[in-house]
Amino acid sequence: MTEFKLGVVGDLHTHWDEVDVAQFDSSNYDLLYFTGDLGGGTPDSTLRIARVMSRLRTPALVMPGNNDTVDINELAAELTHRTGLSRLASMRAGDDSRQSPPADVRLCGYSTHRISQGAIDLTLLAARPHSMGGPDLAFSDYMQATYGIANMQASTERLLALVDEVQTEDLVFLAHNGPTGLGDEPHHMWGCDFKPGGGDWGDPDLNAAIDYARKCGKRVLAVIAGHMHLRTKSGAERDWYGEVDGTVHLNAARVPRIYNRDNDVHRHHVSVIVRRGGVEVREVELAQYGA
Repeated sequence: MTEFKLGVVGDLHTHWDEVDVAQFDSSNYDLLYFTGDLGGGTPDSTLRIARVMSRLRTPALVMPGNNDTVDINELAAELTHRTGLSRLASMRAGDDSRQSPPADVRLCGYSTHRISQGAIDLTLLAARPHSMGGPDLAFSDYMQATYGIANMQASTERLLALVDEVQTEDLVFLAHNGPTGLGDEPHHMWGCDFKPGGGDWGDPDLNAAIDYARKCGKRVLAVIAGHMHLRTKSGAERDWYGEVDGTVHLNAARVPRIYNRDNDVHRHHVSVIVRRGGVEVREVELAQYGA
């Protein structure tokens, strides 16, 4: 392998269906990454979308967003629903079952995922799940019960410990919300657009982990996140791509990601091609009916 193909799907907010499953399963991505906010703000909608996502045959990592604070075990079970059914069918059919193997669609967050094939040897580090952005830890009771994280300091320490575990030189951070340090204007990548005066609404623990990784000699190729919708509250278009200190930052949260244009239905995601020492990024709009 000389390159690693990652498909990044921004915040879903229920905009995911069987057409998406078919389109991505006919693509050549090695892995899909979902930035979170699967449902429409209710547990039922999150779990319903997770059930459809479980039908993918392309491996995927799913970061829980701030809309996805359902029982984490139940959410994980929905994402692996098809895997369980496929295994059950294989057991019933015996060794001669010809069903294609199910994909590995699973949750991530406070986790590392090493990709080591051919010339590619990198680690994907999944940062804090359920982020609301800003200086304070959201859903503190839930975070304490689910992840043992009681405050922002504890989250920072967890991320720094994960960086210490990384054995590869190349590193890509995956998150729901992006880091601080990318600007405090409403149109900036993770700038606040919902209160007077704006402000930097990135995650301070993620920024600390990125800085620490660089100090440890890691090459941070990219930081990939969503959460802050690309169309701001005032109707302006937010920055979705930038480079800082040699690191690509991208915000994939084009909401809604399914929209009508030019007499067709378009479905948005971002293509990230990782090669030794660098990445290539582009927005992709797949037409549902056209060429």
